[in-house]
Amino acid sequence: MSLNGIDVSSYQAGMNVDEIAGDFVIVKVTEGTGYTNPSWSGHAKQVLSADKKLGLYHFIRNDVDVKKQADYFLSKAKPYIGQAVLVLDFENTSGSTIQDQVGVGLAKQWLDSVYSQTGVRPLLYTGINCENSLDWSSVVKANYGLWLAQYNRDTVVNGFKPRDLYGLLKHWKSMVIFQYASVGRLSGWGGNLDFNVFYGDKAAWDKYAKATKTVVPAPSKPKPAGPKWVKEQKTYTLKTAVKLRTGASTASSVIAVLPAGSTIKTDQAIIQGGYRWVRQPRPNGYAYMATGPANNTLEYVK
Repeated sequence: MSLNGIDVSSYQAGMNVDEIAGDFVIVKVTEGTGYTNPSWSGHAKQVLSADKKLGLYHFIRNDVDVKKQADYFLSKAKPYIGQAVLVLDFENTSGSTIQDQVGVGLAKQWLDSVYSQTGVRPLLYTGINCENSLDWSSVVKANYGLWLAQYNRDTVVNGFKPRDLYGLLKHWKSMVIFQYASVGRLSGWGGNLDFNVFYGDKAAWDKYAKATKTVVPAPSKPKPAGPKWVKEQKTYTLKTAVKLRTGASTASSVIAVLPAGSTIKTDQAIIQGGYRWVRQPRPNGYAYMATGPANNTLEYVK
């Protein structure tokens, strides 16, 4: 069992994809961090309303932070996570020559970032020459599937006519999707189309679209614990006159000014606001007094 489909970008802006033959459509969503295909959302809605299978892809660049690219793509594609197969388009373009071994590492980072945030393993799209010439072992080992392109040059293909791959894969054991024509023609559209075959049925497509792991949200950074009162039953004698206050703060109201030589019994202590404070039990509640600054906590008492 296999499915036939096309992929579209802004070049097919005027297309009603729900009126075009095929079982699936893969839509370009973003490129880098500054470009969004203006037609993608409308096309995605048309695909699903026509009960076709949906794919969404990001065109990676090597002149923009890869993690930001993953976040940018997900910020757009989020409503379709779990419904659409996610794809990374790995091609050279103006200002971004990415098809080298460093680029493979960047692609792996993008794939990992999307997987960690969604639980969905994206596919990687590239051509046969790139698959053969670069070392993709890290991507294959991480179980990211392959959407492979091998065009039929300028030969017009009228209607879906899947063919075998010319040559062999070097790193992947098999393809998930094969893009076998770039000059495809279908009724309802006057321009060229890329033709693709997916090696599976609709249930298999859905498995690629759905999460394969539970995404655990990153724990929020714990807030620093504030100062805590500790038990301290002591009697202090004042070395100097000290203000007795309604709270453990220099902003609290003054109850009285105790002269040097006075004694005070306390039950708790705390260091906060630049001072060490003690609490004095009183018949009608508590009073508070600083025993010294935080860098010399007993400066005022003995």
